[in-house]
Amino acid sequence: MIDLHIHTNATPHHATWTPVALAAAAAARGLTMIAVTDHNTTANVITTAMVGMHYGVRVISGVEIDSAFNGKLWHTLVYAVDPESPLILDLCAEVVQRNAADAAQLRRDLVAAGFVLPGLSDRDRPPTVADVASVLARHNQLPDRVPSEGDEEAGMRFILTHFAAAYRPLSVHEIIGVAHDLGGLAVLAHPGREKGIYAIPASDEDIAAMAAIGLDGIEVYYPTHDAATRERLLAAAKRHHLLISGGSDSHHPHQDLATWSAADLTIVSRL
Repeated sequence: MIDLHIHTNATPHHATWTPVALAAAAAARGLTMIAVTDHNTTANVITTAMVGMHYGVRVISGVEIDSAFNGKLWHTLVYAVDPESPLILDLCAEVVQRNAADAAQLRRDLVAAGFVLPGLSDRDRPPTVADVASVLARHNQLPDRVPSEGDEEAGMRFILTHFAAAYRPLSVHEIIGVAHDLGGLAVLAHPGREKGIYAIPASDEDIAAMAAIGLDGIEVYYPTHDAATRERLLAAAKRHHLLISGGSDSHHPHQDLATWSAADLTIVSRL
């Protein structure tokens, strides 16, 4: 049983799994392999791998990078690279620094446009673009807000519609390049997930275009992918010769770990 998409408390203010708690829970769940895929950092990979050895759980090095391609936002998973490689550390640092700079400029632009953004200066870290989006939607009346969207999704929709040049994530192409330079794999995370403008399900054209620039695989097995979505993604993987991956995207102990069968995940043979 495998789970190749899990976040630990190295993902700041966003996840709470500690390495020990995660390894113990994975073993209790019957998992033989997991991947630590924190957002834009590999800080907990080695620690979790060492603890995992004690519990008989193999821990794969991973990281989930904020990225963009063809005018849409994506999360790109990078697997099987040295978590202390200067290339991957520099990539993560660039993503974090660029996001913080974009958020700072966006705050200035939004305030100049008459919006209020209370509380952003009270944090113990520089705000991210997502932080700005959440506060923007929470404290301002946004035109054309979609009622079903949460604050972060609504704020991002407004920002990406009206301040399109304000957020400059790295391209999926750049991330694939770093992954391949390090002998690793680049996988598109949750391509069937729908979360407003923040996560638009990947079309076959999106997948084909990313496969053409070297994408190695797609995350077919994911908690919110229904049977029809999985079938569509399996067909796309076959058509574009992509590896098949799967994970829970668990961020904390009350979010279940996945137990996907290794037989269904063709990526396993490459890890």
